[in-house]
Amino acid sequence: MRSIVKIQILLLSLSPLFTGCTNASSHNKTTTSAPKKPHINIDSIAREPQVTHIESGVLGPHEITRVVSYSYLDIEDYEEDTLSKAASYQMMPGYARYLWKYDPHPKVVLTKRQTRRLLAIINSPKTYKKVKSTCYSPRNCFCFYNAKKEIIGYYQVCFENSRLYCVPNFKGSEYGTLSESGAKRLRNFCLSAGITVR
Repeated sequence: MRSIVKIQILLLSLSPLFTGCTNASSHNKTTTSAPKKPHINIDSIAREPQVTHIESGVLGPHEITRVVSYSYLDIEDYEEDTLSKAASYQMMPGYARYLWKYDPHPKVVLTKRQTRRLLAIINSPKTYKKVKSTCYSPRNCFCFYNAKKEIIGYYQVCFENSRLYCVPNFKGSEYGTLSESGAKRLRNFCLSAGITVR
């Protein structure tokens, strides 16, 4: 009986050598709470100029000096889930939408390189197809500015149904529907630029 007790004591004293642990206090369990979803502070999002100068026709890339992207909730989103709705934010005169409470980047100002990439996508006729869909729940919008800081156009996108609405038009955009490859290219661009796409 004594030999069994001695073996148990010996094993207990040698256990740190087998486990690599020399501090018994490190065996205490520590619990970490799950990371919280970020809540955006709408007041910290700088307001953009609200003067518009939109002309009919096709918007030329040489006219665009700045592009601001917004991601927001569609009316169906916050009617179904009122807890995810943040404050309303005005993107353009007469156009305000509720932002998503958990979106870390509801507003993204594109760099010049990103602007060139975006314009290459939306100016390509291959981005669009000649089919019209009636479903339209936009959650993304690009606002285009000129050198005078005036809004000269905008491009709303519903990735759920590959629908779009833009003023003025881009080459091929008059049908209002993205092709499969166009939707994929535009979605990938948004994700690479840190723009939330849902």
